[in-house]
Amino acid sequence: MSLELTDRVVMVTGAGSGIGRAAARLLVEHGARVVLVGRTESALTETAAGLPPSHHLVAPCDVGDDKQVEACVAEAVARFGRLDGAFNNAGTFGTFGPLHEDSADNFDHVVATNLRGVWSCMRAQTGAMLAAGGGAIVNCASVAGHIGHAQSPLYSATKHAVIGLSKSAALQYAGDGIRVNVISPGSTDTPMLRGLYADPDALDQRARRAPLGRLGTCEEVANAAAWLLSPLAAYVTGQTLVVDGGVTAGSAVPRTGRATS
Repeated sequence: MSLELTDRVVMVTGAGSGIGRAAARLLVEHGARVVLVGRTESALTETAAGLPPSHHLVAPCDVGDDKQVEACVAEAVARFGRLDGAFNNAGTFGTFGPLHEDSADNFDHVVATNLRGVWSCMRAQTGAMLAAGGGAIVNCASVAGHIGHAQSPLYSATKHAVIGLSKSAALQYAGDGIRVNVISPGSTDTPMLRGLYADPDALDQRARRAPLGRLGTCEEVANAAAWLLSPLAAYVTGQTLVVDGGVTAGSAVPRTGRATS
């Protein structure tokens, strides 16, 4: 099925690895022109390997820096003439641990990337999309934006905030033809997740907690984001698409093997 993205200009943050890399490549596969955004230029260059030069722009940027974000969006518009879509995917877990041992530096770091970064990107992106006559934004939250996260209350708080920000922006810009939605991935096989687990058995246990019994793939999450960015989702705004293998559906009770009356 075609996603009808030919020549649409889409900005992808966190494009240097994981879900962002998968999304960027998928969007180009469907004809989009993609602005690859991330802190590390070498990682963005790896993402761009094999992509047509006419269909990508490598744009190193720290989403926590408002001026860098504004310059990045301006560069995208200068190169491609407009901005039609954005997948704000950059994020960080920060440091896990008990709240009473957390630091103000960790707070500032996580909020700068996960919340202020999304806000800053949306502020610049909506301005460009208003000039283009409309657009679509997909922000990446997490299942931790729907439930608590025992290892990182701060991470969970920022993801809850992203959902609230997105719903409010969807209402604010609906009349301008700008759609704003969210994807909330569950445990996904990314370098960031694997970096948390020195013990492969512990990661396997985490994977098996999902009713579908495995980690999601970056490509599966990217598929959801690409659909929301596409004209196929033209009547969808202010919504959150959860891609979590069933985790937030409830508790998966084992089958008893016995009939009931």
